[in-house]
Amino acid sequence: MEQRVSANLEKLLRVFGDTRVQLATTALAASAITAGVMWGTRRTRRSKRARDLKRNTLESIDFEGDSGFLGIDNEPQNTIVTKHTPVELTPNEESLIREQLARHYAFLGADGMAKLRDSFVVVVGAGGVGSWAAMMLLRSGVQRIRIIDFDQVTLSSLNRHVAATRATVGISKVDALKMSFLDIAPHAQIDARVALFSADTASDLLSGSPDYVLDCIDNMDTKVDLLTFCNKNNLRVISAMGAGMKSDPSRVQIADISDTFEDPMSRVVRRRLKLLGIQSGVEVVYSTEKPGKVQLVSLAESQTEEPGDFSVLPDFRVRIVPVLGTMPA
Repeated sequence: MEQRVSANLEKLLRVFGDTRVQLATTALAASAITAGVMWGTRRTRRSKRARDLKRNTLESIDFEGDSGFLGIDNEPQNTIVTKHTPVELTPNEESLIREQLARHYAFLGADGMAKLRDSFVVVVGAGGVGSWAAMMLLRSGVQRIRIIDFDQVTLSSLNRHVAATRATVGISKVDALKMSFLDIAPHAQIDARVALFSADTASDLLSGSPDYVLDCIDNMDTKVDLLTFCNKNNLRVISAMGAGMKSDPSRVQIADISDTFEDPMSRVVRRRLKLLGIQSGVEVVYSTEKPGKVQLVSLAESQTEEPGDFSVLPDFRVRIVPVLGTMPA
């Protein structure tokens, strides 16, 4: 046994003692090191480019401009809407609206409809939840609506966004909604804000004495900022919790945040608000259905190394929660 080991060692020594083998081994090692350095450098540069692009995009977009990202000529020009923005109607137009809302008048009565039509509602988040909420407010008779969202309509929006069509892909969500709303109710005062809600912008975006604020945000930090601001400033708010991986509309409930159960998003929001001294007083829409076994959509192989580079904006989610389009609606 020892002789065999000794013989093998001698063979190895002879092989690696060969100058050609030494040169080949050195070349392979150098190539491997060079490839590693190049790969690491490219990954670092790619990450830096992604971070710089997101930062420059946020700095360059005119969130407060009159139109959306693309500046399409036929998009409606924006106006600032508040609780006191006048809605001017001719007698003929009022007659048309009465007919349009006849079933609501029969259900709510003249006093109820007067209150509804005189209200001003701010909807923060114009995705699968916010777009439908805003649409049904408009169809119910609300004449002053502010819609806030920074995002654009994409092909994936077509399964759940109320105003998403092939023609509106690439247009800001709020501008797509405004165009659709004015086709339904030309007299309505729609304030479409292409803006990213944050604690810093809250006082401006929620100005104008709204009767209600609808929280339809899916980013946890932003959602908590919105609810905290509304709580501290005595603004009535109702918050949409998670609809991802759920499919039973009969389990949807309306309750105070302190009474929620079986909903992961409600649990996280409840705990974070509690740390800020808010234990109740926040009305939410949530589902008691336990999330199904559907998993998050997997990342592409090219995204697994630095997943943060592929988020829409810094600190926003990368992996997508599967949503049955009809549930948020």
